[in-house]
Amino acid sequence: MRVRRREELVCRWRADGLEAGVPDRRQWIQLSPDLVKLLEQAGDGVELDELAAAFGAEHEPDVRKAVDALLDLGVLVRDDTQETPVRRPELWERWGAVAERFHTETRDADYLVDSPERADVAAEIVEEGGAPNVFKEYPDRPVVPLPRKLVPLSASVEETFAARRTHRAFTGQPVGLDAFSTLLFHTFAPHRFVHGGQFGTQQCRVSASAGGRHEVEAYVVVHDVVGVAPGLYHYAPSRHALELLDGAADRERVAALSYRQEPSYQGAFTVLTTAVANRLAWKYRHPRAYRLWMYDAGHYAQTFALAATALGLGPFQTVAFADSEVERFLGVDPAEEFAVYLLSAGVPDGAAGDPPLPSDFTFPPPTHLA
Repeated sequence: MRVRRREELVCRWRADGLEAGVPDRRQWIQLSPDLVKLLEQAGDGVELDELAAAFGAEHEPDVRKAVDALLDLGVLVRDDTQETPVRRPELWERWGAVAERFHTETRDADYLVDSPERADVAAEIVEEGGAPNVFKEYPDRPVVPLPRKLVPLSASVEETFAARRTHRAFTGQPVGLDAFSTLLFHTFAPHRFVHGGQFGTQQCRVSASAGGRHEVEAYVVVHDVVGVAPGLYHYAPSRHALELLDGAADRERVAALSYRQEPSYQGAFTVLTTAVANRLAWKYRHPRAYRLWMYDAGHYAQTFALAATALGLGPFQTVAFADSEVERFLGVDPAEEFAVYLLSAGVPDGAAGDPPLPSDFTFPPPTHLA
C-alpha cells in the first residue's frame, strides 16, 4: 500500500504543541515531533513498508499503527495507483483549504434557541461588561448636519422592485441634498428604538442585523452633491450628520482603491462600508458569527439599492476593491474594523425600456422556436 500526506492541512500552534486540521473536518489533531517527521517522510507518496522501515525495525509496529490512525483522520490518504482516488468537490479545489476549513468551523453552531441556557449565557455576557459602543463618532471633526425633512418615497414597492438595476453609467448631474440625506437615513440610520431586555436599548433600522448589533459603518466620498463639499466623510447615524475626515479625497482616490471600475467613482458619491466586528463578537462568541457581518453588509447594500431606486437614482455595488488600501484610506484599524462593501449612486444614464434599463444594457432578442 502506498500512502501520501494530504495536500492541504490547516495548522495552528497551541500551548501544548502543533495541531493540524483537515479542511472538511472540525476536529484538530495534535502532532508530536515524531508524527511531523512521519508526514514529512510520507511526502507525495511512499510505500508503507518503506515508510515503516525509515524509522527502524524497533519502531515499525508504532509507525504502522500511527499510519492507520492518520488515514482514519484524513491527514494521510491512500495513494494506490490501482484505485480511483476520491476527489474533493471542485468548489473546494477552487477556493482552497482555508476557505473549506472556515466553512467547516462555522457550521451547526448552537444558538441556544428556546434553551434554558440562553438566559444564563446572556447574563454572563452582560455581567462581564465591556459592550462596544453601538455608534461610532468623530467628535473632533467638522460636522455637516443633514436635512431631517426627508424626500417622500412615493414610488410603490412593486415599481421599485421592477426598476431596481445595477447602474454603471451616470449623467454627471449633481444629486440634491435632500435625496442624498434621505438615502443615507433610510440605509444607515435607526428609525426607532426598542427595549432589548438584558442587552439594553436596540436600534430598529430598515436593514436586518444579527442580534440588532448593526456593526456596519458608512464612510461617504462626496463627489457632486448639492450643498456638500467634496471629500471623505463618516456618516454618523446617531445625529444624521457627516463628519469630515479628508477634504482632499476625490474620484481618483476611489478609482485607485477599486481597480478603476468606473461606476465606483463616476457617480455623485461613493459609500465605503466597514464592519466594526466586535459589536458582533461581544454577543456571538462562536466562529459562525464571522458570517454575520457578510449577511448584514448585503442587507445594507440591498436597502441602499432599493432606496436609491425609489429616489430616482442609479445604484451600484461591488466587493472588488483592495481591502487593505481602503482601510488605510479610511484610517481604521483592520484588526478591529474592516472593509466590506463599496456602494455608489448618481443620476442614471438610462436607456428606454419597461422597466428602465441602464444605458449599457439592452433587452435580449426574442427567442425563435423551431
